[in-house]
Amino acid sequence: MSVTVIRAKRQTTLPKDVCQAAAIQEKDVVEWRFEDGEIRGRKLHPAQATTKVVKPVRHKGRLVLPELDIDFDQLSKDIQAERKARDEMLLG
Repeated sequence: MSVTVIRAKRQTTLPKDVCQAAAIQEKDVVEWRFEDGEIRGRKLHPAQATTKVVKPVRHKGRLVLPELDIDFDQLSKDIQAERKARDEMLLG
């Protein structure tokens, strides 16, 4: 078991063994919550950036992009989750 001290501004240092076990590195974001009488933290994984090269095509004299496979519902959920995580991190 690792033990740390909470400093005046509610700061603490995560023990090295905990960081290694959770693969937490500098600038990683950790979500904290109080649940069932325990403080729990989990590393948030950044969304994997994906790119797709799309060549415009000419249709009726105009350049257009072929239809892309975008799940707008999932995109909206991902954006909302990222905003919530950011707001919770900033507001504490």
